[in-house]
Amino acid sequence: MLIYIIKKITSFLLVLLLLSLISVVIIYFAPNSPFNNLSFFEVYQVFYQQIFFNEFVISNKSLWEIFTQILLPTFELSILAIIGSIIVGFPIGIFAGLTKSNKINHFIKLVCLVLYACPIIWLTILVMFVLSTDWLFIKNPQYEPSVRSLSLLHILLTPHEDKLGLLLTEMKYLFVPVMILTIQPCIITIQLISQRVSITARQNYIKVASIRENSSRKVLFRHLLPNAVPTAIPQLAYNITTLLFSTMTIEILLNRSGLGTWVFSAFHQQDYVVIALAIFSCGALVSLLTLLSEIFVVAIYPMQSRTLYE
Repeated sequence: MLIYIIKKITSFLLVLLLLSLISVVIIYFAPNSPFNNLSFFEVYQVFYQQIFFNEFVISNKSLWEIFTQILLPTFELSILAIIGSIIVGFPIGIFAGLTKSNKINHFIKLVCLVLYACPIIWLTILVMFVLSTDWLFIKNPQYEPSVRSLSLLHILLTPHEDKLGLLLTEMKYLFVPVMILTIQPCIITIQLISQRVSITARQNYIKVASIRENSSRKVLFRHLLPNAVPTAIPQLAYNITTLLFSTMTIEILLNRSGLGTWVFSAFHQQDYVVIALAIFSCGALVSLLTLLSEIFVVAIYPMQSRTLYE
Protein backbone atom coordinates (compact mmCIF):
# COMPACT_ATOMS: atom_id res chain seq x y z
CA MET A 1 0.00 0.00 0.00
CA LEU A 2 2.87 2.37 0.78
CA ILE A 3 4.38 1.80 -2.66
CA TYR A 4 1.01 2.53 -4.24
CA ILE A 5 0.69 5.83 -2.34
CA ILE A 6 4.26 6.86 -3.21
CA LYS A 7 3.57 6.22 -6.89
CA LYS A 8 0.41 8.31 -6.76
CA ILE A 9 2.20 11.18 -5.01
CA THR A 10 5.00 11.03 -7.58
CA SER A 11 2.47 11.20 -10.40
CA PHE A 12 0.82 14.16 -8.70
CA LEU A 13 4.13 16.03 -8.47
CA LEU A 14 4.86 15.33 -12.13
CA VAL A 15 1.45 16.70 -13.08
CA LEU A 16 2.14 19.85 -11.04
CA LEU A 17 5.48 20.25 -12.81
CA LEU A 18 3.82 19.90 -16.21
CA LEU A 19 1.10 22.40 -15.27
CA SER A 20 3.67 24.88 -14.06
CA LEU A 21 5.61 24.58 -17.32
CA ILE A 22 2.44 25.10 -19.37
CA SER A 23 1.55 28.19 -17.34
CA VAL A 24 5.00 29.71 -17.77
CA VAL A 25 4.97 28.95 -21.51
CA ILE A 26 1.69 30.87 -21.85
CA ILE A 27 3.16 33.85 -20.00
CA TYR A 28 6.54 33.72 -21.74
CA PHE A 29 5.20 33.65 -25.30
CA ALA A 30 2.27 36.00 -24.68
CA PRO A 31 2.22 39.30 -26.57
CA ASN A 32 3.41 42.24 -24.46
CA SER A 33 4.52 39.91 -21.70
CA PRO A 34 6.05 41.68 -18.67
CA PHE A 35 8.81 39.05 -18.71
CA ASN A 36 10.03 39.51 -22.29
CA ASN A 37 13.48 40.61 -21.17
CA LEU A 38 14.07 37.42 -19.16
CA SER A 39 14.93 33.89 -20.18
CA PHE A 40 12.45 31.06 -19.82
CA PHE A 41 14.01 29.65 -16.65
CA GLU A 42 14.26 33.12 -15.12
CA VAL A 43 10.57 33.68 -15.84
CA TYR A 44 9.78 30.33 -14.24
CA GLN A 45 11.75 31.21 -11.14
CA VAL A 46 10.45 34.77 -10.78
CA PHE A 47 6.82 33.89 -11.47
CA TYR A 48 6.49 31.12 -8.89
CA GLN A 49 8.74 32.86 -6.40
CA GLN A 50 6.35 35.82 -6.40
CA ILE A 51 3.37 33.49 -6.08
CA PHE A 52 4.74 31.45 -3.19
CA PHE A 53 5.87 34.54 -1.27
CA ASN A 54 2.57 36.37 -1.94
CA GLU A 55 4.30 39.18 -3.83
CA PHE A 56 2.27 38.83 -7.01
CA VAL A 57 -0.51 41.28 -7.87
CA ILE A 58 -2.93 40.37 -10.67
CA SER A 59 -5.69 42.70 -11.85
CA ASN A 60 -5.04 44.95 -8.84
CA LYS A 61 -5.67 42.01 -6.52
CA SER A 62 -3.28 40.25 -4.21
CA LEU A 63 -3.12 36.47 -4.20
CA TRP A 64 -5.12 36.31 -0.98
CA GLU A 65 -7.88 38.45 -2.49
CA ILE A 66 -7.87 36.27 -5.60
CA PHE A 67 -8.21 33.16 -3.47
CA THR A 68 -10.98 34.47 -1.21
CA GLN A 69 -12.98 36.42 -3.80
CA ILE A 70 -12.49 34.36 -6.96
CA LEU A 71 -11.15 30.86 -6.42
CA LEU A 72 -12.88 30.05 -3.14
CA PRO A 73 -16.46 30.76 -4.35
CA THR A 74 -15.88 28.53 -7.38
CA PHE A 75 -14.41 25.69 -5.34
CA GLU A 76 -17.21 26.11 -2.84
CA LEU A 77 -19.84 25.73 -5.55
CA SER A 78 -18.16 22.55 -6.75
CA ILE A 79 -17.90 21.12 -3.24
CA LEU A 80 -21.55 21.89 -2.50
CA ALA A 81 -22.53 20.20 -5.75
CA ILE A 82 -20.52 17.12 -4.77
CA ILE A 83 -22.16 17.06 -1.34
CA GLY A 84 -25.59 17.41 -2.93
CA SER A 85 -24.89 14.60 -5.38
CA ILE A 86 -23.79 12.35 -2.52
CA ILE A 87 -26.85 13.15 -0.42
CA VAL A 88 -29.25 12.53 -3.30
CA GLY A 89 -27.33 10.02 -5.42
CA PHE A 90 -26.20 7.51 -2.80
CA PRO A 91 -29.66 6.55 -1.47
CA ILE A 92 -31.16 6.37 -4.96
CA GLY A 93 -28.19 4.38 -6.25
CA ILE A 94 -28.38 1.92 -3.36
CA PHE A 95 -32.12 1.55 -3.86
CA ALA A 96 -31.71 1.03 -7.60
CA GLY A 97 -28.98 -1.56 -7.01
CA LEU A 98 -31.00 -3.54 -4.49
CA THR A 99 -34.46 -3.36 -6.00
CA LYS A 100 -35.63 -6.32 -8.04
CA SER A 101 -38.26 -4.37 -9.94
CA ASN A 102 -37.20 -3.87 -13.54
CA LYS A 103 -39.78 -1.15 -14.06
CA ILE A 104 -38.31 1.01 -11.28
CA ASN A 105 -34.78 0.44 -12.57
CA HIS A 106 -35.78 1.31 -16.11
CA PHE A 107 -37.56 4.44 -14.92
CA ILE A 108 -34.52 5.60 -12.92
CA LYS A 109 -32.21 4.91 -15.85
CA LEU A 110 -34.54 6.75 -18.23
CA VAL A 111 -34.67 9.84 -16.03
CA CYS A 112 -30.89 9.75 -15.59
CA LEU A 113 -30.26 9.43 -19.32
CA VAL A 114 -32.63 12.28 -20.18
CA LEU A 115 -31.09 14.63 -17.62
CA TYR A 116 -27.54 13.60 -18.48
CA ALA A 117 -28.18 14.20 -22.18
CA CYS A 118 -29.29 17.78 -21.51
CA PRO A 119 -26.39 20.23 -21.91
CA ILE A 120 -25.56 22.22 -18.81
CA ILE A 121 -26.04 25.47 -20.75
CA TRP A 122 -29.54 24.43 -21.82
CA LEU A 123 -30.48 23.49 -18.27
CA THR A 124 -29.17 26.78 -16.95
CA ILE A 125 -31.10 28.83 -19.49
CA LEU A 126 -34.25 26.82 -18.76
CA VAL A 127 -33.92 27.41 -15.01
CA MET A 128 -33.22 31.09 -15.63
CA PHE A 129 -36.34 31.31 -17.78
CA VAL A 130 -38.49 29.65 -15.12
CA LEU A 131 -37.12 31.34 -12.01
CA SER A 132 -35.74 34.67 -13.14
CA THR A 133 -37.75 37.80 -13.82
CA ASP A 134 -34.76 40.00 -14.66
CA TRP A 135 -33.08 39.44 -18.03
CA LEU A 136 -30.85 42.51 -17.93
CA PHE A 137 -27.71 40.40 -17.89
CA ILE A 138 -28.68 39.08 -21.32
CA LYS A 139 -29.78 42.39 -22.81
CA ASN A 140 -26.73 44.22 -21.47
CA PRO A 141 -23.94 41.66 -21.05
CA GLN A 142 -21.13 42.80 -18.79
CA TYR A 143 -17.77 41.19 -18.36
CA GLU A 144 -17.67 42.25 -14.74
CA PRO A 145 -19.92 40.02 -12.62
CA SER A 146 -23.06 41.61 -11.26
CA VAL A 147 -23.42 39.17 -8.37
CA ARG A 148 -20.54 39.71 -5.95
CA SER A 149 -20.54 36.39 -4.19
CA LEU A 150 -18.75 35.79 -0.94
CA SER A 151 -17.75 32.32 0.06
CA LEU A 152 -19.45 30.76 3.04
CA LEU A 153 -16.06 30.06 4.60
CA HIS A 154 -15.06 33.69 4.21
CA ILE A 155 -18.29 34.80 5.90
CA LEU A 156 -17.77 32.36 8.77
CA LEU A 157 -14.17 33.39 9.38
CA THR A 158 -14.70 37.13 9.03
CA PRO A 159 -16.27 39.02 11.95
CA HIS A 160 -19.67 40.42 11.00
CA GLU A 161 -22.50 41.81 13.05
CA ASP A 162 -25.18 40.00 11.05
CA LYS A 163 -23.31 36.82 10.14
CA LEU A 164 -26.44 34.68 10.05
CA GLY A 165 -28.16 37.09 7.68
CA LEU A 166 -25.17 37.08 5.35
CA LEU A 167 -25.09 33.29 5.37
CA LEU A 168 -28.79 33.06 4.55
CA THR A 169 -28.43 35.63 1.78
CA GLU A 170 -25.48 33.78 0.27
CA MET A 171 -27.31 30.45 0.52
CA LYS A 172 -30.20 31.99 -1.39
CA TYR A 173 -27.83 32.97 -4.20
CA LEU A 174 -26.18 29.55 -4.09
CA PHE A 175 -29.38 27.52 -4.33
CA VAL A 176 -29.97 27.79 -8.08
CA PRO A 177 -26.36 27.19 -9.27
CA VAL A 178 -25.88 24.33 -6.80
CA MET A 179 -29.16 22.76 -7.91
CA ILE A 180 -28.08 22.88 -11.56
CA LEU A 181 -24.56 21.65 -10.87
CA THR A 182 -25.79 18.75 -8.75
CA ILE A 183 -27.71 17.14 -11.62
CA GLN A 184 -24.89 15.57 -13.63
CA PRO A 185 -22.68 14.34 -10.75
CA CYS A 186 -25.82 13.02 -9.08
CA ILE A 187 -26.65 10.99 -12.19
CA ILE A 188 -23.12 9.60 -12.36
CA THR A 189 -23.26 8.76 -8.65
CA ILE A 190 -26.57 6.93 -9.07
CA GLN A 191 -25.28 4.89 -11.99
CA LEU A 192 -21.97 3.94 -10.37
CA ILE A 193 -23.39 3.14 -6.95
CA SER A 194 -26.29 1.12 -8.35
CA GLN A 195 -23.91 -0.84 -10.57
CA ARG A 196 -21.45 -1.58 -7.76
CA VAL A 197 -24.20 -2.46 -5.28
CA SER A 198 -25.86 -4.77 -7.79
CA ILE A 199 -22.59 -6.57 -8.54
CA THR A 200 -21.59 -6.85 -4.89
CA ALA A 201 -25.03 -8.11 -3.84
CA ARG A 202 -24.58 -11.14 -6.11
CA GLN A 203 -21.31 -12.20 -4.48
CA ASN A 204 -21.24 -15.39 -2.43
CA TYR A 205 -20.02 -13.75 0.78
CA ILE A 206 -23.02 -11.42 0.73
CA LYS A 207 -25.34 -14.39 0.34
CA VAL A 208 -23.62 -16.14 3.26
CA ALA A 209 -23.83 -12.98 5.35
CA SER A 210 -27.53 -12.64 4.62
CA ILE A 211 -28.03 -16.17 5.95
CA ARG A 212 -25.93 -15.69 9.08
CA GLU A 213 -27.11 -12.21 10.02
CA ASN A 214 -30.52 -11.73 11.54
CA SER A 215 -31.00 -8.24 10.17
CA SER A 216 -30.85 -7.13 6.56
CA ARG A 217 -29.69 -3.73 7.80
CA LYS A 218 -26.55 -5.33 9.24
CA VAL A 219 -25.87 -7.05 5.94
CA LEU A 220 -26.27 -3.74 4.15
CA PHE A 221 -24.07 -1.61 6.39
CA ARG A 222 -21.53 -4.22 7.54
CA HIS A 223 -20.93 -6.22 4.39
CA LEU A 224 -22.53 -4.79 1.27
CA LEU A 225 -21.79 -1.06 1.36
CA PRO A 226 -18.22 -1.31 2.77
CA ASN A 227 -17.33 -3.49 -0.23
CA ALA A 228 -19.38 -1.71 -2.89
CA VAL A 229 -18.86 2.00 -2.21
CA PRO A 230 -15.02 2.28 -1.97
CA THR A 231 -14.51 0.83 -5.43
CA ALA A 232 -16.74 3.55 -6.91
CA ILE A 233 -15.04 6.52 -5.22
CA PRO A 234 -12.07 6.82 -7.66
CA GLN A 235 -14.46 6.76 -10.61
CA LEU A 236 -16.51 9.52 -9.00
CA ALA A 237 -13.37 11.58 -8.42
CA TYR A 238 -12.54 11.49 -12.12
CA ASN A 239 -15.61 13.63 -12.80
CA ILE A 240 -14.25 16.55 -10.78
CA THR A 241 -12.76 18.08 -13.93
CA THR A 242 -16.13 18.16 -15.68
CA LEU A 243 -17.79 19.53 -12.57
CA LEU A 244 -15.23 22.31 -12.18
CA PHE A 245 -15.62 23.53 -15.74
CA SER A 246 -19.40 23.23 -15.46
CA THR A 247 -19.13 25.48 -12.41
CA MET A 248 -17.19 28.02 -14.44
CA THR A 249 -19.86 27.88 -17.15
CA ILE A 250 -22.61 28.43 -14.60
CA GLU A 251 -20.77 31.42 -13.18
CA ILE A 252 -20.54 32.99 -16.63
CA LEU A 253 -24.19 32.35 -17.45
CA LEU A 254 -25.48 33.53 -14.06
CA ASN A 255 -22.94 36.37 -13.96
CA ARG A 256 -21.54 35.36 -10.59
CA SER A 257 -18.19 36.37 -9.22
CA GLY A 258 -15.79 33.46 -9.49
CA LEU A 259 -13.20 31.71 -11.57
CA GLY A 260 -15.45 31.47 -14.63
CA THR A 261 -16.15 35.19 -14.97
CA TRP A 262 -12.54 35.95 -14.03
CA VAL A 263 -11.16 33.80 -16.85
CA PHE A 264 -13.84 35.04 -19.25
CA SER A 265 -12.84 38.62 -18.52
CA ALA A 266 -9.17 37.67 -18.92
CA PHE A 267 -9.83 36.24 -22.38
CA HIS A 268 -11.68 39.41 -23.32
CA GLN A 269 -8.83 41.61 -22.08
CA GLN A 270 -6.10 39.19 -23.28
CA ASP A 271 -4.66 38.93 -19.79
CA TYR A 272 -2.48 35.85 -20.21
CA VAL A 273 -1.15 35.95 -16.66
CA VAL A 274 -4.66 35.36 -15.32
CA ILE A 275 -5.23 32.57 -17.84
CA ALA A 276 -1.98 30.86 -16.86
CA LEU A 277 -2.75 31.12 -13.16
CA ALA A 278 -6.27 29.76 -13.73
CA ILE A 279 -4.91 26.77 -15.65
CA PHE A 280 -2.44 26.00 -12.89
CA SER A 281 -4.94 26.41 -10.05
CA CYS A 282 -7.66 24.31 -11.74
CA GLY A 283 -5.27 21.56 -12.72
CA ALA A 284 -3.64 21.49 -9.30
CA LEU A 285 -7.01 21.31 -7.55
CA VAL A 286 -8.30 18.49 -9.74
CA SER A 287 -5.06 16.53 -9.35
CA LEU A 288 -5.04 17.05 -5.59
CA LEU A 289 -8.63 15.90 -5.14
CA THR A 290 -7.99 12.86 -7.32
CA LEU A 291 -4.89 12.00 -5.29
CA LEU A 292 -6.72 12.39 -1.98
CA SER A 293 -9.61 10.23 -3.16
CA GLU A 294 -7.27 7.46 -4.28
CA ILE A 295 -5.33 7.55 -1.01
CA PHE A 296 -8.59 7.57 0.95
CA VAL A 297 -9.87 4.53 -0.93
CA VAL A 298 -6.64 2.62 -0.38
CA ALA A 299 -6.71 3.51 3.32
CA ILE A 300 -10.22 2.14 3.85
CA TYR A 301 -10.13 -0.55 1.16
CA PRO A 302 -6.56 -1.87 0.66
CA MET A 303 -7.68 -4.34 -2.01
CA GLN A 304 -7.87 -1.39 -4.41
CA SER A 305 -4.08 -1.59 -4.83
CA ARG A 306 -3.95 -5.37 -5.19
CA THR A 307 -2.84 -5.16 -8.83
CA LEU A 308 0.54 -3.90 -7.67
CA TYR A 309 1.24 -7.15 -5.91
CA GLU A 310 -0.05 -9.64 -8.47
